[in-house]
Amino acid sequence: MTQQHDLLRWYEANLPPHERKMRGHFSTPPRLVEQILDACGYTPDRDLSQIRVLDPACGSGNFLTGATQRLLTWGQHNNLSATRQARNLERNLWGFDPDPIACTLAELQMRTAFTERYPKSKALQRLHIHQADGLAFRWENHANVDLFLANPPYLAAKNNDLSGYRTTHQRGQLDSYLLFLSLGLQIVRPHGWIGLVLPDPVLARANAMRERQRLLEETTIHHIWHLADVFAAYVGAVVIVAQKTPPHQQHHIFWERARWSERQTIQAEVAKNMPAMVSRTVSQHLLRNQPGTELRYLLSTIEGTLLERLHRQYCSHISGKLVYLGECVFIRRGEELGKDSSFLRTQPPESTEQTWYPLLRGGIDIRPYGIPVAKYWIERQHIIKPLERYLTPKLLLVKSAGQLKATLDLQGYVVLQTLYVLHLNQSNLNQQQTEKHKFSLEDELYFLLALLNSRLLQEYIYVLYTAYKWVQPQIEQHVLAQLPIPIHAPTIEKRQIIQRARQMMQACSPSTAVVELDVQRYELYEEQERAISSLYEGALQERPGMHGAYPDIDEGVSLYG
Repeated sequence: MTQQHDLLRWYEANLPPHERKMRGHFSTPPRLVEQILDACGYTPDRDLSQIRVLDPACGSGNFLTGATQRLLTWGQHNNLSATRQARNLERNLWGFDPDPIACTLAELQMRTAFTERYPKSKALQRLHIHQADGLAFRWENHANVDLFLANPPYLAAKNNDLSGYRTTHQRGQLDSYLLFLSLGLQIVRPHGWIGLVLPDPVLARANAMRERQRLLEETTIHHIWHLADVFAAYVGAVVIVAQKTPPHQQHHIFWERARWSERQTIQAEVAKNMPAMVSRTVSQHLLRNQPGTELRYLLSTIEGTLLERLHRQYCSHISGKLVYLGECVFIRRGEELGKDSSFLRTQPPESTEQTWYPLLRGGIDIRPYGIPVAKYWIERQHIIKPLERYLTPKLLLVKSAGQLKATLDLQGYVVLQTLYVLHLNQSNLNQQQTEKHKFSLEDELYFLLALLNSRLLQEYIYVLYTAYKWVQPQIEQHVLAQLPIPIHAPTIEKRQIIQRARQMMQACSPSTAVVELDVQRYELYEEQERAISSLYEGALQERPGMHGAYPDIDEGVSLYG
């Protein structure tokens, strides 16, 4: 198959990056194909003669070629003639793709696999590789697929016109891969199998909720593999292997989280009889009970912890000593400009009649507890949002990050939209406090700063939200607004947390010696962690729970009342 492989590699290598992205063309690595076929039970030790396989977005045919090899191996083990083998291929393996070159390569791969085993046979006639859009076919009377395999194109409705599909739904952003997932659930017969390679936003993004719900209710999911670096794309990959049968109440899903290259190394070591990784599982029933049926596989790692109890109270919607962060602060974004905007300057002109303001960018200029220092400036006329929003004391939190990174700005910096700006909702705080135990505005900011930079809330965000997107994870505004906050903290403990937060700001000052900084910061941080954990424990023990369901929020809208 050397010549055929060379042609395939040439096609893949010479497809321009913009064309690849526009068409969502990223071929499934052959080794991953083999692993998915194994997980779906499509192996040569079984009778494969009656198993109908469909890839509705077959591309250059890696899934179908893997299935071809296995179907031929089964036939040889059972002494089938070349004619019988050809009939099985023609009857059982089906592929669709709108790209004529991809279809040609898919058929070439399958024919080559056949002729290598039967070089003199002319029995193989017409393979079912069709140049067509697999989503546009009328599948209503074809719910008889035994094995549905697909690595569908990753196309979003915001960049592509998907309105022509009859299954288009009106909720959030529509992504083409959701249509393929829905198709698999529609046409796979009872007890048939689904093996999908999808972009990892499917794990938790709100627009995939309905498909996740159907998947969790209608199928028994056997595997979830969350992989990075499988494709040269700005997205992680999720492999979902499921059988079309309702799950048992106690069913557990095997899950893995790894980089593709590391996973291959581990499996190679296992093949050499070296110690294998401990298998990790998560209850499918637990996933079904998530508020948006998110596939939060990491929930299995926090059983019995304070983190699990916080999440359980979040799901229960019972009033108590914990409130949402959005009830304490207004959450807004900064200026809707990119870091490369022509409006930004590294320094203001020496002589100008215009007023210039120092400006902070996202994760570039912000680190936990670090006193921010601006390296850019912006002219007053280019500041669109109310200036007083920036000039008053505020918390700043990085939006595009896998964990919480917050600092306090008392100097009045303007910020870009890659940062969230948090201002205290003073009317709400005044209601929560008594005259005897009031704290200053600055103290309240330091208290929230300590919570946002705590290991507890960082893990809370990671386990529940940001871990499910390998590439460019983001903390959504509604997620930030729903962080649990112990608003009725005991006065003494709260004052101590505030004092340590102030000390942490000093410890993270650039003027502090490195050794001193490391020692002081470590000791303060660990002491702070113990105090914050104790605070949450107390809030849960006194009366576990939180306020009711939280509304969606828009930029600049009050999150209280």
